[in-house]
Formats: sequence, C-alpha cells, structure tokens
Amino acid sequence: MILHEVVTTEKVPFTYRVAGIGSRFLAWLVDAGIILLFGFVGMMVANVLEGGREGLGIAVFLLAVFVLRWGYFLCFEWLWQGQTPGKRIVGIRVIQWRGTGISFYQSAARNFVRMIDGLPLVFLPGFFGFLAMLTCPPGLLGFLVAIGNEKQRRLGDWAAGTLVVHVERQAKPIQALHDGITESGPLSEVVVRQRLGQLTRPQKQTLLDLCLRRDQLRVSDRAQLFHATADYLKARFDLTPREHQSDEKFVVYLAGVLSSGTTGR
Repeated sequence: MILHEVVTTEKVPFTYRVAGIGSRFLAWLVDAGIILLFGFVGMMVANVLEGGREGLGIAVFLLAVFVLRWGYFLCFEWLWQGQTPGKRIVGIRVIQWRGTGISFYQSAARNFVRMIDGLPLVFLPGFFGFLAMLTCPPGLLGFLVAIGNEKQRRLGDWAAGTLVVHVERQAKPIQALHDGITESGPLSEVVVRQRLGQLTRPQKQTLLDLCLRRDQLRVSDRAQLFHATADYLKARFDLTPREHQSDEKFVVYLAGVLSSGTTGR
C-alpha cells in the first residue's frame, strides 16, 4: 500500500492511499463502456438526421465524438471533485498534489496529455484507432511512466500536478456529515448554504476533507484546527453555533450543510 502525506499550513498531516494501476484500469473500463454507449446513441441519432438532411447527421456525429473525447473526462473530474462515473464506482478520485480538489485547468491539462499517455494505441489504424482515440485507453507509454515512479503517476498527472487516490469508505463519511445537520444552529440551512457558497472550490474541498479525515488527526492538532476553522467561518459569514456546541460539531454541521447542497444538485 502506497501512502501520500500532505502537511497543511497549520502543520497538520493528512494521509491519502494512492490508487494503483489496477484500480485505475477498472475505472477506465467503466468509463470506456459509458463513452461507447453514448457514442452508439449519437450514431443512431446521426443516422436519423442524415436521412432527413444530407450532411447534418455526419456533422452531429462528429460533434458528439468531439464532446465525448475532450469533454467526458475533463468535465466529470472538474465538476465531480476529481471523479468520473468509473472512478466513483471503483472508489478513487483525482486530487492536487497538495491534497485539495483539482481545478478546471488541472483537469484540462491531465486530460490533454491523455493522447500522449495512450501511445501507441491512439495511432492504431482504422476502427480500432478510432475507438482508442474516443475512449483514451492507458497506452504503453502511460503504463511505463506510471510503473516507473512510486506514486504511479502518468504523464498527465505530472503535467497537471495531480495524484489519483482512494476514497475512504469506512463509515459512509458523507452520510455522517449529513447526520450532523440535525444539530443545527440559529440560522436556517438555506441561509447557511448561501453564505458558505461564497467559499472557493478549494476551500470547500478542504473543509469537507477536514471533517471526513478528522479521526486521522492527533487530539491536540484536531482541536486546534477545528477551533481555527470555526473562528474563521464565524467571523467571515457571521455564523453562530448553538449553545454549548463545540467547535468541531459546529464545523461538521456546516460541512454537512455544504455537502448536502452539493450532492443534492
């Protein structure tokens, strides 16, 4: 088992379990199946349109191929906190090297380099080359680069400064955050969610990671970090915990509200 440790600016360590080549390949298989399914649907629609107007179906099919090739991995990883449907099923996700969620530009960079990682498969002739181009399979070059470094990062990960890690599933952590909503403060969930919406994407991810991984922290570090986080959120958003509510429970409540708003969309 390969671990990746990130130390925050408050000198608090977080540990991630690095995803291996096997789990990443399984995630790609799921994603490739979904891409091919969408491609088949697009081809059927294109055939119908081509019968109505010559050239329209081909244009629609080429547009669908372009969107699937460049948009599937990029948009899912950016909007789903580093996960595609395949990664979510397998239980892995992409993060920045320093442990936060990836940005749009990082997702774009790592997926642009997929073409190089897929060598030489993407240059296969005919139909198989088209399938390889569409589904972005892990090629020989990407495989060699991944096995040649300890954290098993492909070229796209090096270019974007990212890492693929396992999502901890020990006790359904997101549901645990949702359960914390019952300990609400004086403000309604809607108001709290609106105010927390001002946080940047990396700040939201950091808040969720703090709550999901709090059991990994030493007691003193845990208390200090939750106290600092609670003070920051109270001062910036004018939020007040309920009477006798600890800093940790207050922050977990806020993370639960934030998480329920994110997953409910």
